[in-house]
Amino acid sequence: MVNARVKEIDELIPVVIPLNEPLRPGCIIEIDGRVLYRDHKNLTIELLSGPHVVLHVNFRFHNERVIVMNSANYGSWGTEIRHDNPLHQGDNFNLQIQAHPNHYDIELNGRHIAYYPHRYPMEAVQALGLEGDFKIEKVHFSGFCFDVDWNSECDYGHSGYGGYGTDRYIPPSFGANHAYNAYF
Repeated sequence: MVNARVKEIDELIPVVIPLNEPLRPGCIIEIDGRVLYRDHKNLTIELLSGPHVVLHVNFRFHNERVIVMNSANYGSWGTEIRHDNPLHQGDNFNLQIQAHPNHYDIELNGRHIAYYPHRYPMEAVQALGLEGDFKIEKVHFSGFCFDVDWNSECDYGHSGYGGYGTDRYIPPSFGANHAYNAYF
C-alpha cells in the first residue's frame, strides 16, 4: 500500500485537484510553490465541497499583509481568523495542512501559523482549489489510504469545478438526495 502521492503541477493556476478519498485525521496536504511578482494579488488555497468552502486560506499582499482563514456555506462566509503574513513576493514556500479530529494544523516553511477549528466535517472535502498569484511546483498528499486510483475521473455528485478561480465560476450544487447535504 502506497502512503503518499505527489502531483507535479504543469497546469496553470487556478486549478482544482480532486481528492478521490475523504480526509481523515493524519492526512497531510503539502504545497510547494513561489509567490510571483505582481501587484494587488492574493494567494488562495481552499478545501472544497460542492458549493461550500470547507477551509479558505488567503495570503494577502496588498493594503494589509495578513493571512485570512474562513469557511463558506453556500457562499455565506463565517467569521474570519487572521494572522500575520510572513510571505513576500518572490518567496518560495512550503505550506502544510494536516487534518486532526477537531482542527486543521497549518504550517508555513516548517513553522506553525494556525490551528483552524473544523466548521464542517473534513470528510466532506472533495477537492483542493488553488488560485492567485503564485506558481505551484508540486502538491504532496500523505496519510490517505490510496485505495482507489487517484488518476481516474472523480465523481463529485455534481457538475464539477469548471471555471474555478475566474469570474465565470459558478459553484456547483449537490442534488437533493446527495449524502453530502447532511454535512451542511
